Parts: sequence; structure tokens; C-alpha cells
Amino acid sequence: MSARTVRRRKRTSRLIRRTPLRGVIWIAAVALICVLLRLFVFHLVRIEGGSMEDTLCSGEIALVTSFDYRFGATPARGDIVECRFPGRVDSYVKRVIGLPGETVELREGKTYIDGVPLEEPYVFSIAEDYSIVLGENEYLVLGDNRCESYDSRAEDMGPIGAENILGRVRLCVWPLHGVESK
Repeated sequence: MSARTVRRRKRTSRLIRRTPLRGVIWIAAVALICVLLRLFVFHLVRIEGGSMEDTLCSGEIALVTSFDYRFGATPARGDIVECRFPGRVDSYVKRVIGLPGETVELREGKTYIDGVPLEEPYVFSIAEDYSIVLGENEYLVLGDNRCESYDSRAEDMGPIGAENILGRVRLCVWPLHGVESK
């Protein structure tokens, strides 16, 4: 065997030994990046039920950004958010209607914030009368389809704190169309 053949075999042997290790490291790095993106940047959520119709319909898949409210920003009225109610395992997609310290009333098919009517072009069903004064860190989240929505008005749900807001729904990725926040 010539010296050239021996060198070639050694080089090939080193590549074979390194290749599986490099592949495992590469796969682990990609997996770590995916987990970090899922936890801190964005994730997808499947819409279940008709509480957000006509804005979002059951079966649609929406992109939720997780970082919006982590760095000092607070939810704004009209934001569509993914949230978790205390004592519940599931997450819900609802619209922020009431902000901390406000008085929210649903009366005669209209929503009032501190006595001022709120323009809600996305609501197409009339809800029962309801009234609440929100605490310091409480948000009232409601579905756009008020008659079919299980939301903050329910006795076993109630208003939620900022820590229960998981992220902001940015757009519907399937089927393709946008999401109106306000």
C-alpha cells in the first residue's frame, strides 16, 4: 500500500467518525432552537369552537407571538390574545375588552367602558346584560360571538391577570387570511 492510500484511508476514517457526532450535534442544536422559539417567540394555536366567529373560525390555525407582553408592554383593548383562565389547563383565544381599573357594562347589545360606548364592528351577536369593575391587574376577555362564548363573564372563569395572557394572535396561517385586532 502506498503512503497516499494510507493517508486517504485515515482521512476517510476520521470523516466517518466525525460525521455521526456532527449530525447529532446539529440535530440537537436545531431542536434547542425550535424549543426556544416555541417558548419565547411564537407558536401556532388551533381555534376550537365558535366563540371568535367571524374573526376566527373553528379549525383555523393562528400564529401567536409570545414575546409581546413579556418586556413591559401591556395588552391593549382590541388585542386578540391566547390566555389561560386560573384553574384551567386549556388555553383560550379571546379579545381584550376591559383593562385594569375600568368599569365594563354590556347593556342592550352594546358595550360600555366607564359609561362610554365602545365601537365593536367585529361583534355580531347580542349578549346578556353584564357589568363588572376590574381590579388593578385584571383584564376582561370576551369572544366576538358573545352568545356562544365561554369567557370572562362566566362565574367559573372571571377576569384574568396579565400573567395569564400567553401571547397575541397575529394572523391566521390556515386558511390564509388576516386577523383584525381592533
